[in-house]
Amino acid sequence: MIANNDLLPQTIDGYEIDQLDLNIIKFLQQNGRIAYSDIARSIDAPEATIRYRVKRLIDEKIISISAFINTGKIKYENVAYIELEVTPTFLEANISDLIAMENISYVASVTGEFDLMLEYIYRDNDDLLNFINSLKSNPSVKRLNSRTILKIHKAQYPARIQP
Repeated sequence: MIANNDLLPQTIDGYEIDQLDLNIIKFLQQNGRIAYSDIARSIDAPEATIRYRVKRLIDEKIISISAFINTGKIKYENVAYIELEVTPTFLEANISDLIAMENISYVASVTGEFDLMLEYIYRDNDDLLNFINSLKSNPSVKRLNSRTILKIHKAQYPARIQP
């Protein structure tokens, strides 16, 4: 049996991720505002190394550090998952626009019955209805399925990686 640590280091887009990177990521996922000196002390590494590694992880777009909103605690508390079956040209023509929309928090190409999955945060039913109708009016959308989230029991963004 191969342990997870035996698979390291891994190369992602030319950047080698090693155990130190994974340890740093673990601390940042627990608290994105943690001081580099605290990380350095916890994993017995120089603070300058931590600072350099975090900068490289960010520059290489392996990680980003940002605030995630608990949508259940603010006015925009309505979340819908929308699945789309689309023509092959839909992605080329529309993916950039979908990604740029503020109310869309998640866009993924998927396997199965549908081609694309979106997470749409909406203010009220009219907002959701207008968005769904705008998608349906696109001739490249063959089929649409939507689900309204009634209650979020856990929202862990981003997914945690274990070093």
